[in-house]
Amino acid sequence: MKKAVRALLMLVAAFLTFAGPTYLLYILEKLDVHRLLSIFIGLTSFTVGIAIFVYLLKEEKVGASV
Repeated sequence: MKKAVRALLMLVAAFLTFAGPTYLLYILEKLDVHRLLSIFIGLTSFTVGIAIFVYLLKEEKVGASV
């Protein structure tokens, strides 16, 4: 179960990091969202994706040393 959750979190992190700032900005532009708000949302999705990656990597290192 824990491996499935890690895999799902890794997929979410990859989506937020790579697809969030590109495709999400495109979708928001088509929905006529204000440009600054869409940039902020794209930057936030990138930041959250990186934070999840860092969390997963730290968790893996701690688990490996035990």
